[in-house]
Amino acid sequence: MQTDNKYSYIDGRRDLVFDSSFPEFKDSIKAVVFDLDGTLTDSITQIIDCTHKSFSLLSLPLPDEREIMSTIGLELSEGIRQLLPEEKKPEYKKITSFYRDVYLQSPELQIDTLFDGVESLMKKIRDKGLKIGYASGRSTAGIKKTLDATILGDYCDAICGGSEIPKPNPEMMNLMAKRLDVPSESILGVGDSSLDIKMFIDANNRSLGVQTGVWSGDALFSLKPDMILPCVSDMEKYIDLI
Repeated sequence: MQTDNKYSYIDGRRDLVFDSSFPEFKDSIKAVVFDLDGTLTDSITQIIDCTHKSFSLLSLPLPDEREIMSTIGLELSEGIRQLLPEEKKPEYKKITSFYRDVYLQSPELQIDTLFDGVESLMKKIRDKGLKIGYASGRSTAGIKKTLDATILGDYCDAICGGSEIPKPNPEMMNLMAKRLDVPSESILGVGDSSLDIKMFIDANNRSLGVQTGVWSGDALFSLKPDMILPCVSDMEKYIDLI
């Protein structure tokens, strides 16, 4: 089954480092805004499992993993709509509600696992006097749930979810700039997919792609972000230079 969204690139190298432009903008950074899924949280497996479980209970054709990963980062109802067969697309809101019920009734799908080194990175960013925000395709309630369940809530100045403004609409980051009270060009946006990088670039933010989500380093490079690193914890040595 083909989705509306272009497939994400899940193959290819994941150790690419591209950082030549960092010296040009490091002194202007006043805030760091992170995506969640695939960037800070290792949640892709849970998303795939919840989608398969929901579709199976509804006797719907199961999308393959690549199809599901191609929708990660979208607002949930839009992601569900893209994964449904054509004849079921009109029911996407009802099926999204069912998905949320399945998630809430499945404790094994609600485990928030941060990638290694995230807490140390957050401490370093805060020690530098930089603000921290989270911009995710999740609902606002979903973001708050993860913030409450992890250390991320201790390092939060503003959030924006897909239930307010969907990715890759740059208005999400424009709103984040207002909430953080910093100029858009002084924000370093960090994400793992095309939705993130496109949004950051269109909002006139600085952009950093990490390779722990659904996009490989080679694919991220084609989007022309300012930086690419293997994982979010690799940011520490760059934060030291700010």
